[in-house]
Amino acid sequence: MPMLILSGLIIFSLFLGRVYMKSVKEILVAYKITVTIIIAILIVVGGLAWLFSAPEQELEVSPSRPRVVDHTGLWREANITRYEGSKTCIQCHRDEVYEFFHSYHYQMANMVYDVAGAGDGVLVGGKYVYNDFCGSIFWRGNKSINYIGKAVLKRAPEGYEDKLGALIATGCSMCHGVSMGLIPGPEPAEEQLGNIDCLACHADPRVYVSGPKAIKKGWKEVYKDEDGVWRYRVNISADVLAASIIDKPASENCLACHAYSGGGPHFKRPNISPDMYRPEGFDIHLEKGLSCIDCHKSIDHAFPTEAADTWSREEGHAPSCTDCHGERPHEGLKGAVINRFHVEKIACQTCHIPYIAHGEYPTDVHRNWKEAEFLPDKAKWEPKLDLKNDVTPVYAWYNGTREVYLWPQPAEPENGTIYYIKPLGSRDDPNSKIYPFKLHAAIVPYSSANKTLVPAKVGIVFATGNVTKAVQVGAEISGMKWDGQWVKLVRYMQVNHGVRPASEALECLDCHGPTIRRMPWPELGYGRYPEIAFTSISIAAAALVVIAAYKLLRRRKA
Repeated sequence: MPMLILSGLIIFSLFLGRVYMKSVKEILVAYKITVTIIIAILIVVGGLAWLFSAPEQELEVSPSRPRVVDHTGLWREANITRYEGSKTCIQCHRDEVYEFFHSYHYQMANMVYDVAGAGDGVLVGGKYVYNDFCGSIFWRGNKSINYIGKAVLKRAPEGYEDKLGALIATGCSMCHGVSMGLIPGPEPAEEQLGNIDCLACHADPRVYVSGPKAIKKGWKEVYKDEDGVWRYRVNISADVLAASIIDKPASENCLACHAYSGGGPHFKRPNISPDMYRPEGFDIHLEKGLSCIDCHKSIDHAFPTEAADTWSREEGHAPSCTDCHGERPHEGLKGAVINRFHVEKIACQTCHIPYIAHGEYPTDVHRNWKEAEFLPDKAKWEPKLDLKNDVTPVYAWYNGTREVYLWPQPAEPENGTIYYIKPLGSRDDPNSKIYPFKLHAAIVPYSSANKTLVPAKVGIVFATGNVTKAVQVGAEISGMKWDGQWVKLVRYMQVNHGVRPASEALECLDCHGPTIRRMPWPELGYGRYPEIAFTSISIAAAALVVIAAYKLLRRRKA
């Protein structure tokens, strides 16, 4: 907008010159004078903005603190000698169990209405979709491919034979479904109502959490019941658990799963990583003492979200920066300029999250399922990963709707690529803002016969490194034919966490400088105009300073 005003004034000055002045020389003089005056005004106003801009106000925060609700007496009175998930809790908390049973956290599926071309909505979620990190949990929502099991190391390179037999994982159910191992079903039968792991969220995280940490520490183990069905049991005494029950989750309860989603630190959720356990220098909100549920408020165990790459779309208000900071958050003269020209079209995250994986842990930007490599420190095989720190986000318009590949619908790759999730929006769309994204790509198996992606039995890869066998087994489970083809699957992953203090936010020159190219102006619909305009202003301003200094020096010498 400022550049349009500047251009308009210059053109207007030329118009006046042509109307009121007779010679070309006079027109050029008028033009030079106008440009000089405008540049001088911009320099003065810009200098005043930086010099007299008031610091942004610090918000007073009241962090949520989980309260211990000791159940020792109640459990003893009810003769509870072992925690068995919601089967234990439902005696007193039936309504809460019903709520959670119907939540996305348990069902791993819900209707969404923000997918382009979906019409009256489409049922999606972890139970139904393919993804670029581990293929698929189920085939068509009910036949398990990777949900639960027991993967142990069965093959190791020479020199690592001592690691054979090491437990690797128990399937996606370590986190997905927040369950005691039974596949979540749509009907609230008593067996289903007793299958929820309530204490994954409602136990002191120093005593018990779910997720990979619970498996690694032996707090939770996988076993086969008398019917040969894989289930979980918690190996912590009832007295210890009863004394550690909390009324609301702590951040550590959430991070136990979310910080490792996709198989590692902020793989699937950029900037949600173990860095958040020690958030100083990583996330200003947690650093200030806020917890996950201070922003992600639950109503009846539902957690509304609206990020471009998440599937959960539960009812309620999704958290927004403006909920706490308001629609005009910046103070002072510089802040007024930002509020006027940036807030309407640029998401807060764009400037206030300059980098992805800016902490200790790198993030996964590319994985190749065609190749497996052995990781001695984890005693497992994994697809070849490209892990990076301090990743500059990519920027795109997002208006709350998205283009999604709905597996297993047929898909024809374009130049060997299928886009999994892509945000929609444009410069001319009044509902669009520029957001930061992590662009993730994965090489995944593709069936030319079925025209769709093929799931792999990833436990086979982890245990043996045999990718071909893993894909063949996945194809057999899903009734597909795999002919050895591979495609690139790409998704935009919205960056909402890892917010830095205002002092570390992007500055004007980070995006508008004469040489820095952080913002892809042509792709955003602006062409090369912003680069040319700001470069011209910078050169002109520098030239004016040099000329003024030169003239001043000559006067002194004279």
